[in-house]
Amino acid sequence: MTKGSNDFTVILLSIILLLSLSCGKKGPPTLKAYERPETPSALSALHREDKLILLWSYPDNQRQMIKGFYILRQGDGFERRYFVGSDKGLFIDSDFKLNTTYSYRVVAQGLKGVSSNDSNIVTVTPRTVLPPPDDIRFEIKNDSIELSWKASGKGACYNIYKTRQKGRYADIPLNSKPICTTSFRDIVEPDRPVYYSIRAVLNTDIMDEGYASGELEVNPSSFIPSPPSDIRAVRNDDRIYLMWKEAPEPWVKGYRVYRRAEGESMFSLVGEVRIPAFTDTVKAAGVVSYMIRTAGPSIESGPLVVNVDAGH
Repeated sequence: MTKGSNDFTVILLSIILLLSLSCGKKGPPTLKAYERPETPSALSALHREDKLILLWSYPDNQRQMIKGFYILRQGDGFERRYFVGSDKGLFIDSDFKLNTTYSYRVVAQGLKGVSSNDSNIVTVTPRTVLPPPDDIRFEIKNDSIELSWKASGKGACYNIYKTRQKGRYADIPLNSKPICTTSFRDIVEPDRPVYYSIRAVLNTDIMDEGYASGELEVNPSSFIPSPPSDIRAVRNDDRIYLMWKEAPEPWVKGYRVYRRAEGESMFSLVGEVRIPAFTDTVKAAGVVSYMIRTAGPSIESGPLVVNVDAGH
């Protein structure tokens, strides 16, 4: 056998060996892993307390194709300062100075080190934040709750935060845009306590937002409804029909009716109704007194009393 045929035989055996060793193993990475990743978009910034918060968007179905994101900040030029994982869409920068201008952009890095195009650039100049508002109060209106507070300073606007879990607030305020007055109305939740916190905000491009105020608890157990009014009583044989004007608060639970016959010293509960009407069957003679109270979540209103001649 010639030397050339020996070389060919060695090469052929090597190929067969490689093929046998590769059986059952994954094939080489696809070209998709080398493609340029999607570009992060909608980069924005918020200055809250002593933090600059950067937020961006990225398609969820593309996150498995990247290692993560580089956050670039401009000094003498843009430099890669931070890296976060592929599941992130937020970064907090605490290394900055007030009244200094910074520019940021975000780049996605693929699994094979290929970088995406740059996101949009966001430029910020964080300002000194205002102190939190003080003396926060609430007042229950007929169909709403009104918050009020003392101003934090000239030019202050405010963001309102609300939670049902004491001390735990979402990052998104209740209001859709900053409130530049010192009051705010919200819906009433009559079944459980809620909590509010307020932050002063400068109405700048990045909404420089200050520290949270003290927490205000609004507990429906303290709500006092309006008393009934304009009561009317009609007697027919051994029945007395009572009707009155409905209380204006939509969160009332109903009405409680108390009765005191002539000669009795105490009112006794004789009925609870959802509507402003009650029918009583009376066999007692003389004057019968009725006391009606509106039932709130926990507390009753003041009384409305009417006297009815039940006959003999």
